[in-house]
Amino acid sequence: MEISSAENLFPRGSEWRVWDLHVHTPASFHWNGPKFTGDENKDNALVDEMIEAMNAAEPAVFAIMDYWNFDGWFKLVKRLEDDDAPTLLKTVFPGIELRIATPTKVRLNAHVIFSNKIEEQQLNDFKSALKLELISRSLSNSALKDYAIQAGDDKLKEHGVSQSVLQDDSEMALNVGCKIAELTRESYIEAIKNVPKGLAIGFMPFSTNDGLQHIDWNEHYAYTLSLFQTSPIFETRKEDLWAAFVGIKTAKNETWIENFQQALNNVPRLAVSGSDAHRFISVNAGSNDRGYGDFPSGKKTWIKANPTWEGLKQAIKEPANRSYIGQQPHKLSKVFENKTFYIDKLCVNKHEAPTGTPNWLTDCEIEFNTDLVAIIGNKGSGKSALADIIALLGQSQQNHYFSFLKKVDFVVKLANRPSFFKVN
Repeated sequence: MEISSAENLFPRGSEWRVWDLHVHTPASFHWNGPKFTGDENKDNALVDEMIEAMNAAEPAVFAIMDYWNFDGWFKLVKRLEDDDAPTLLKTVFPGIELRIATPTKVRLNAHVIFSNKIEEQQLNDFKSALKLELISRSLSNSALKDYAIQAGDDKLKEHGVSQSVLQDDSEMALNVGCKIAELTRESYIEAIKNVPKGLAIGFMPFSTNDGLQHIDWNEHYAYTLSLFQTSPIFETRKEDLWAAFVGIKTAKNETWIENFQQALNNVPRLAVSGSDAHRFISVNAGSNDRGYGDFPSGKKTWIKANPTWEGLKQAIKEPANRSYIGQQPHKLSKVFENKTFYIDKLCVNKHEAPTGTPNWLTDCEIEFNTDLVAIIGNKGSGKSALADIIALLGQSQQNHYFSFLKKVDFVVKLANRPSFFKVN
């Protein structure tokens, strides 16, 4: 049977790994450090620094969530095509952080995460489908500048500028536009829906900065519900909210979880906590100085899946069993505290075999998942052999039930060849 590339890369199957699905790059207008300037050598140096930071950080998966653009992702992809580029050891997904117009004065951020197999043109098409609320233009740097210039002086006064100043300062107009622009809710929902082959997933902040929790559901029920029901992923750092999203009742959410899940169409959702890093490496514990993989209050996101787009979709389908927010999932703690009760891998090799002994079970190595509960395979694929070998090494008292390691079948018929092999 042909083994897929995913199985080659992740022989143990789904494992608990840290995922940071909310980081920024020097392409974000809120970035604590040197930004991309368009100078290829300097920009490549920043990308190399980004790759080095990702490789050194704990998370196995990152998602870039730059405000209003995909420039950081595009520069990463382009740099990785160069012969002298560093090797990226982690999985990285493109994403984008946006802001949606609300019926209140509350600001509402919104994210979208994309497959790392998506084409550049598809990302550009997605941006074109987003419409700015005030000026009805597609999202672009030009439109963001226009948005700022057309905003009223009352709004601009909050940022210490005026229309006349912005008309003469293009860079400042873009910066202000990034701070105040809002998209229509309808275009956000439709743009995600229209990305082909399910390569885009809505990702709503909830109890984090400018999240959906801050909008009064009672006053704006239809508005809130539409975003609730079109978002497979939410961002929170609160344990009881995580439990409510994945459908687990706790002492603190039991009075409202039923209504909460009803708003989600009774479909559990994946809840995650991102670092929201605005620099590559942390300099202190301050909220604005976090680096990649440095989660606020240690609220790490753990996902039990392969570090791939398919793995993310698998976690979305089974969020209660495949996600955790905190220092370490309970299962990992249990394994760490009881290492002698878990098998890491099984190795079978030749041992003092005569010349000419066939390469039967030679250099056989099988890595085990700590959640192994069943061995599945076609007839003759080695299920019984594997189970019997494990039982033998574990000094099982049930050896009379062995179906592979029978003395007559295994030793006599094979001319004592089993003695030429060593298992550990």
